[in-house]
Amino acid sequence: MNLIKNQRYYLIAFAILFLSTGIADSKVYIDDNNITIVNEKPFFPLGLYIASDPNTDSAIRELNEIADSPFNTIMNYKINSGNIEQIRRYLDVVNEHGLKLIYSLKDFYEGTKYFPDRIGHYKGEEEMTRGVITEFKRHPAILAWYLNDELPSKYIPRLTKRYKTVKSLDPDHPTWIVIYQVNELRSYLDTTDIIGTDPYPISKKPIAMVGEWTKLTRKSAGTNKAVWMVPQAHNLGLYSKEKQDSPTFEQMRCMAYQCLVNGANGLIFYSYPDLKRDPSGFESRWNDVKRLGTEIKSLIPILLSTEARPKVQLLSGAKNIHFSAKYYDGKLYIMAVNSSDQPQNADFVISEEVKSVKILFEDRTVNMEKYHLKDTFSPIAVHVYEIEIIP
Repeated sequence: MNLIKNQRYYLIAFAILFLSTGIADSKVYIDDNNITIVNEKPFFPLGLYIASDPNTDSAIRELNEIADSPFNTIMNYKINSGNIEQIRRYLDVVNEHGLKLIYSLKDFYEGTKYFPDRIGHYKGEEEMTRGVITEFKRHPAILAWYLNDELPSKYIPRLTKRYKTVKSLDPDHPTWIVIYQVNELRSYLDTTDIIGTDPYPISKKPIAMVGEWTKLTRKSAGTNKAVWMVPQAHNLGLYSKEKQDSPTFEQMRCMAYQCLVNGANGLIFYSYPDLKRDPSGFESRWNDVKRLGTEIKSLIPILLSTEARPKVQLLSGAKNIHFSAKYYDGKLYIMAVNSSDQPQNADFVISEEVKSVKILFEDRTVNMEKYHLKDTFSPIAVHVYEIEIIP
């Protein structure tokens, strides 16, 4: 009996030690509906690109600020700036804040611009890849591995090899890549589990670019790849000598919804550090981004729903209106966005009889005419309808 008690004691002590070291198992996968599943629960990545050295006080202050926002995910370009223990402590803080981290391996290709000399005692692209994954793959903060940030198609053989290596080392976390080469999307499909593109139209290109790129990404990904898009929150003028405008709240909202209604399974906004140096000032920009994040966060249960009834159609003639319909908790939700700079009229036809319609985030109402929901969209406007169906 004493032996059994001792065994139980050691098992409990081992479990406590195992969990307290921050290396508890954390399984993440993409299900058949392209939804991210974290520890058997649906998860919608709503995140930010950041760039902070893990071994700095500013990195911790930044985590505190992001944790006090609606965002649940970060992708840190500078995660590998610290040594192994510094990175581990940083991941512990990420986890304590309830955040998830997409771990960047995107620089582990010798000959690329930001290829590091070493990470801890690991040197060389293969050894660093294997070392980092082995060190951190069981850390609960890890959401996914970031394998490619806009590398050209000549890297595809190396990217394919890297993907196979990562999956062999860690089958319990997906991989994500982001490219702008929208005409070559299919060529990259064997290099990742999740694919994304980063359309940045503000302020020189049509805002409809976002919907077009998302559609192309979703179509190329097919039914067996998730899509995490990268909406623009930054001022492109920060990367050139040409002065450009920062995206307004309305423009960011339009771009985010174009992603959502055209098939995005996650949104990682670019980028938090650029908000810090925005000519409009950080506080106003950050408040706009948080406001949008709060709105999207409130819709996450709806975005994760897989129920398909009732059917909704948009009658022909409504140019530039993008929409999706979700059924959640006994109600139908239509998310719709005008991707043009001109007003648009929309006529949605719903296959079941409607009891009432409410427009979320707006102080107005709209009426149903039999099975028709008709509304007018201002330029780049977004409308989210909550519709109660008669049983």
